[in-house]
Amino acid sequence: MPYVGDILVIDDDAPIVEFIAEALADEGYAVRTAHTFCEAQAHIAEHHPDLVLLDLHLRGTTGITIARDFKTDGLADVPIILMTADAQAPELAAEGIELCLLKPFDLDDLVDCVAKYTRYKE
Repeated sequence: MPYVGDILVIDDDAPIVEFIAEALADEGYAVRTAHTFCEAQAHIAEHHPDLVLLDLHLRGTTGITIARDFKTDGLADVPIILMTADAQAPELAAEGIELCLLKPFDLDDLVDCVAKYTRYKE
């Protein structure tokens, strides 16, 4: 299976992170996971992702705040998909967030969204 992109999943709900990571790995993506903003920063310092999947509500911060930080800290070209159960989130989404994916989402919808924002690489 060809390499299709490097995805960073940021969510403080470990079962959700594991589910997403496994599903995307099965599709050929390289997946890194983080449960906190600090973990996410460490991953980004080590490797520039092709896409970030980001939960809206994280302990101690919000996905919107993290997205703004990422966009000003050298990740302006990296698409961010905000994942949330908050139906108001699309209206709250910050500039730089490409899409809000409402939880619970269908696995096929997730894979389709990720595929839309990543490119196949040789």
